[in-house]
Amino acid sequence: MNIVILGAGALGAFVASTLSKEEHNVILIDQDAKTLSRVSRELDVATVNSTGSNWRILDDLLENKPDYFIALTGCDETNLVTCNMAKNLGFPNTICRIKEVGYLLRERLDFGRLFFVDYFIAPEIIAANDIFKLLLTPKGESIESFAHGAIQMRTIKLPKSWEKTNVPIHSLGLPEEMIIGAIRREKEDKTTEIIFPHGEDRLMFGDEITVFGDPNTMRNVPEYFGLAPLYLDSVVIAGGSTIALHLAKILESQDIAVKIIEKDENRCKRLADNLTKSIILNHDASEYSFLLSENIQESDVFISCTRYDETNIFLTSLGKKTGCKKVISAISNINLKDTLEKIDIIPSISEKLNISNRILSLIHKEKVLSVTSLFGEEARVIEMKVSEDSKFIGIPLKDLSGKIPKELIIAVIENKGKVMIGKGDRVISPNDTVIIVSSPKNIKELQNIF
Repeated sequence: MNIVILGAGALGAFVASTLSKEEHNVILIDQDAKTLSRVSRELDVATVNSTGSNWRILDDLLENKPDYFIALTGCDETNLVTCNMAKNLGFPNTICRIKEVGYLLRERLDFGRLFFVDYFIAPEIIAANDIFKLLLTPKGESIESFAHGAIQMRTIKLPKSWEKTNVPIHSLGLPEEMIIGAIRREKEDKTTEIIFPHGEDRLMFGDEITVFGDPNTMRNVPEYFGLAPLYLDSVVIAGGSTIALHLAKILESQDIAVKIIEKDENRCKRLADNLTKSIILNHDASEYSFLLSENIQESDVFISCTRYDETNIFLTSLGKKTGCKKVISAISNINLKDTLEKIDIIPSISEKLNISNRILSLIHKEKVLSVTSLFGEEARVIEMKVSEDSKFIGIPLKDLSGKIPKELIIAVIENKGKVMIGKGDRVISPNDTVIIVSSPKNIKELQNIF
């Protein structure tokens, strides 16, 4: 596909990189020549030095027959206006990044219709929901839902107390409606490998495993794998960002006590105007004695979600030093994930990955319903439709070995509303929805397989 992206900042460059790796033709527009020069050295994308308001540039780019215009600058108004111009000039599809949740509301105005936006993407809302998911598991493991909620995915780390390590998976006695879709294992040289397991593979202590199953079965996952039960009563958030605001609203709806520490007085007032139950503290969260005076160590979770990675890592380190057992740091740099996990800080890498995955699912919308990242970018979970001309219709899954990539697991099949775990004797039918765990390099091939 031919895709035009406005905004070469951290998010725009990341999305451009992801799309380029999938062999889409990407043109990146930005008014900062130095940023474009750096990006063009690092990525296989074309660049145009211009402002988003220059409609003539957009008009000229129509010669490339673009499929999508994606506005990813940090300014909502710029993104809305440029989507409007792109659509009216003849771009077939527009995707708009927004920060202000009000643009999603349709009480009086439909901003999508007013500005000719086909799809909105709200990074801060996505980030808040992802942090909340991390709160629902003992050590911040991933948790997602698929097939309209009929299937749940959880990623957990095997504890030392589990007694079935080194047993073949087919002999574990897993519940009928549960399947292990991926294993992330640290090797002796401290590098990691991703295993797409089959029956003879074995689990080892310290493995990070991704499990799929129906919600009732998945309730017993912590107990089955020897994890301690989770209790969540109180959360402290450092930083009064938009992410913090959305997260606090979610927590309030769950009757979880919330404290937000923010040093900017005006931002504190905004938080107080929008939150009904949370306690807002106008103070600098980097003051260790203040954290102690507020008994941060007694809270169930301490979260830092300011706008800066360095600040978030520093603040969560302080939270950990006070004695708080579970700390979460919102970061945008994926490369920091492993380092933080080694020092027992849970990273939340929401914005870039999830927006990139959302865009991938939109541009492949004929077949791909959703894309979710696992273990950073090392694996992906793809929810997609099976076409009527797929070569693998009617073949038992156990007979597909050698016909599909080894680094691929068909975890779930949904057939006419019936959801089934991908066991060996099950078959795929036309128009089924399948949930696949795969190496990212296989995504293009999946379009042909299914």
